[in-house]
Amino acid sequence: MALVLPAATFPPLAWFHLAQTPGAMVCQHENFVKQSVRNRILLVESQGATFVSLPVHRRNASSRNVMDIVFTDKISPECLLKPLHTNCGSAPFFDHYIDEVQAWANAHLQPGASWWDAAFASSALASSWLGLSMPQRSDGYLTGPDLDDWRPKGRWKAVTTPRYPQVFEDRLGFVTGRSILDVILHLGPDAASLPSHHGNDPIEAHRPS
Repeated sequence: MALVLPAATFPPLAWFHLAQTPGAMVCQHENFVKQSVRNRILLVESQGATFVSLPVHRRNASSRNVMDIVFTDKISPECLLKPLHTNCGSAPFFDHYIDEVQAWANAHLQPGASWWDAAFASSALASSWLGLSMPQRSDGYLTGPDLDDWRPKGRWKAVTTPRYPQVFEDRLGFVTGRSILDVILHLGPDAASLPSHHGNDPIEAHRPS
């Protein structure tokens, strides 16, 4: 059964587990879905679960294709960097990874820049942190009865991550299903061996030989 993923900006850990399925593809021919993992980066703040929403609009008013989605003039690197510093600045591996995150943000979070390029580059960067390869991009819109389709945003509501130490855990308890950024800034290299609850084994079991 073929597996198809949406492009997403620093998606949850489960995205990277699923991406190790043989033949998995990232769809670059779907319509953009608002309020989903595509442009919401799931984090934790002192009051509980939160997210960073990256503002986008269509390059062409008649098109919703992901390749035609660009960032609005409200975007800037600080849209992500500021909440990361506020909410994850005391995470154990923050200083180790933040320069690479900032370089990605400076390169991609600019008015008029391609959302697709930013999303694909963010997942490629996180894959490199985890020691994994990225899945291929699809040549067309994938469909069919034998498709394991992870593009519907409803499928991501049930995705969880086993507990790892979080900055605000002493007052909130563990908040599951966060962005790979939250996982990697708290766990560093150990993030590669953390399982996620979506039916697959830990990443280590799928690491390319």
